[in-house]
Amino acid sequence: MKYFTKNLWRAGNGQGPIDHKRAIEIGNEAFNNYRRDLEQLRPRLDPQTYEFFTTESLHDGRVLSFIVGDGIDHKVDGVKPFDINARETAARIQVFGSDLDILYTLNYESVRKVVFDFPSDEPLFYQEGGSIGDWGYDEISAPDANYLRHEVLFSSGSSIVIEFKHFSYSKKACKGSRYLDRD
Repeated sequence: MKYFTKNLWRAGNGQGPIDHKRAIEIGNEAFNNYRRDLEQLRPRLDPQTYEFFTTESLHDGRVLSFIVGDGIDHKVDGVKPFDINARETAARIQVFGSDLDILYTLNYESVRKVVFDFPSDEPLFYQEGGSIGDWGYDEISAPDANYLRHEVLFSSGSSIVIEFKHFSYSKKACKGSRYLDRD
């Protein structure tokens, strides 16, 4: 992550060498610089992708599932055999919004790289045996002229990095709440 780093997150929570007030200033500057870079990427993003990365916020969301494979939509029903030479590597993340009442499905196609660092050797707010944690911050960037990179940093310090050519998403309302009655 270039802008929303673990050290900045720690400092924003009063756990870093930078005082909290200065961390907020640095965070605001990082956000503005990221938005500027995102605007530079706009010609490479289709309108729906640009809209997602500029208007949707998954902050404090929770990952329901994360899947990567060479045929994640392949139907094993005997109608069409699996082609091992198709090389259609894709990734999908299903993540609840912060109030757990919207389910986002993020689809990545023409994937060349996936890294899931869990648990991280450099944890944030994680205890052994804990969860991936809240979706903290994410950034989209361009590692080269052909691929885009989506990086996600979670409250545990875990991260996901996906390099891809095509992105799409959907969202649907669902019944949920961050605060369930436990009666």
